[in-house]
Amino acid sequence: MAVTLKFLSEKANLSITTVSLILNGKNVRVSEVKKQHVIQLAKEYNYIPNSLAVGLVTKKTKTIGLIIPDISNIFFAEIAKNIEQEANIKGYSVILCNTNDKLSEEIKYANLLFSKGVDALVVCPAIESADNFEYINKFMEASKGVIVFDRFFSGMQCSSVITDNFNGSIEAVQYLIAKGHRKIGCITGPINSYSARLRIEGYKKALLDAKIAINEELIVPGDYKFESGYHQGLELMKKDITAVFVCNDLMAYGFYHAAKKLKKKIPQDVSVIGFDDLLFSSMLDVPLTSVKQNIDAISNNISNLLDKMLTGDLKINNVVLPTLITERSSVKNIV
Repeated sequence: MAVTLKFLSEKANLSITTVSLILNGKNVRVSEVKKQHVIQLAKEYNYIPNSLAVGLVTKKTKTIGLIIPDISNIFFAEIAKNIEQEANIKGYSVILCNTNDKLSEEIKYANLLFSKGVDALVVCPAIESADNFEYINKFMEASKGVIVFDRFFSGMQCSSVITDNFNGSIEAVQYLIAKGHRKIGCITGPINSYSARLRIEGYKKALLDAKIAINEELIVPGDYKFESGYHQGLELMKKDITAVFVCNDLMAYGFYHAAKKLKKKIPQDVSVIGFDDLLFSSMLDVPLTSVKQNIDAISNNISNLLDKMLTGDLKINNVVLPTLITERSSVKNIV
């Protein structure tokens, strides 16, 4: 049987309100002996506060909603883990929702989290979310902070933490050019994705700055998943390229698999640079050179913004984090 405040109040011969105030560390006009007696009773009977009841009184549920598009992607999984760890330290619980990158699921989960009274929302929007901000507005109007990360769309009126996808991609292609490569292919992310658009724009800008003609035949669409890296890799390696910029590491792993299928060696036959610098990129037979998205920095900035929001500071902050290239063994110098 669950131990209630009423049960403890009867044992302590005090009112329910008085017992509640004692257990919540509030000022109450009873002796220190009686306070300690109530605290000891709570421990003895393993009293667990009813979070719903507490929420009704405080208007806070000590919960944070977290919506991500793909829990199988280690990038999102690591961020989710970091946010949960930080939240737990501060006495908050995280309700995690996975949308499989579907807008309908995103909206469904956002409404569910709102109905559960979460104190703030952290979300990486689905790729197709470009014009659907109603749920974000609903949270903000209810004085509940919203942080969007990794993907951001113009018109969103909330805080954000994103990586500098554009300049990171410029640096990736400039790195290949500095190694002597001129025939550089690209496997993009889903083109209606915020990050994918900026990464392809960065790829093209680096080529134009180096006075290298853009060959649209060397640009093939992916979807940020292993399979598209594999299938598009098979097609791209039929063309005249010496290097490829793969717009995320998961697709780069697929490209590696395609190279193995075609009996091509990395980097002897084709050089590869990725984007994300995931944990497994250093563990490949040929460790992958990649543009590093600093997962710890992303997580820390989200946590810092949450700290402000949960204390009532709902000012909108937009954080853009720089990238750097983690150099390994997958790019050959052909100068």
